[in-house]
Amino acid sequence: MTDVLSLPTAPSETTIKATVLLVDDDRSALLTTGEQIENLGYAVLTANNGAEALTMLREDPSCADVVMTDRMMPILDGLGFIRRLKRERETKDIPAILLTGASEVEDVSLGIDAGAFYYLTKPTSQKLVGSVLHSAFQEVHRQRKLRNDLMGHQAAFKTMQAVKFKLRLPEEVEPVVSMLASMQDAPDRTIQGIFELVQNAVEHGVLRFGFEAKAALLKEGRWEEMLAERAHEPLYQDGWVEATAMRRDDGVYVSVKDNGPGFNWRSFLTTDPSRSAAPCGRGISRAANFAFDRLTYDKSGNQAVAFTANKPRVKW
Repeated sequence: MTDVLSLPTAPSETTIKATVLLVDDDRSALLTTGEQIENLGYAVLTANNGAEALTMLREDPSCADVVMTDRMMPILDGLGFIRRLKRERETKDIPAILLTGASEVEDVSLGIDAGAFYYLTKPTSQKLVGSVLHSAFQEVHRQRKLRNDLMGHQAAFKTMQAVKFKLRLPEEVEPVVSMLASMQDAPDRTIQGIFELVQNAVEHGVLRFGFEAKAALLKEGRWEEMLAERAHEPLYQDGWVEATAMRRDDGVYVSVKDNGPGFNWRSFLTTDPSRSAAPCGRGISRAANFAFDRLTYDKSGNQAVAFTANKPRVKW
């Protein structure tokens, strides 16, 4: 299956290939992995180290949709590259995949903590590379759609003091998330974190998919199909998610609550190396570390409260 990005143009739409920026100082690895990626239907750009890749992205942040980088490189290694990528406004939302020969637990944790979307250990199969890239491009599409929706109503929501939504279906998540993010001073920073909280509440709280079941379905390529199917089963019709945003003097609070069985949220707030090879399970950790100033759960895991502080006022 070939992933494409549909970019609106006038007067019609033009479909172009999605692009992966592949970063590695090993020329043989560049050729081999690049060929794998091209065989999957993507366009490939290459760089020999993190510094070169960072320069390319600074000159044109839209040159790549996803980054795949080696861990060990001269001048600027993969971890340093990802950290800088995530610090810069124009590139922080580009999914970064670490592709490396290092498999120690500490290396896995460092990669995910730096902001890596996924961690692949060499050598890897084309099927696994394809699965990971497909997941990364789904996130790219989702972020762009959410931001387009956000632009339509942010001005009105910036003056709102409180808003509450009740939902239960997967297709209701994105509209609710874009509205909740509209109340934020920095919606670009928080929107992905809010999505993770609301989506998690629908998938696990309402539809009762556990981590193992979701991971297995993702690997089989049946996740979207089964998610849609379960959403319309009578057994799950009584589930609900309540999503609320409130503006206070110190900042904006977002509460996401569901009536499900709860879950062991503690292990998902931080990086768990045992989940590094799984196709899911990192969204809450990314939300806690990159999207909000504070993220807390109640004891059962049925309610998450995310806090984003007001931007500091400039004193003249």
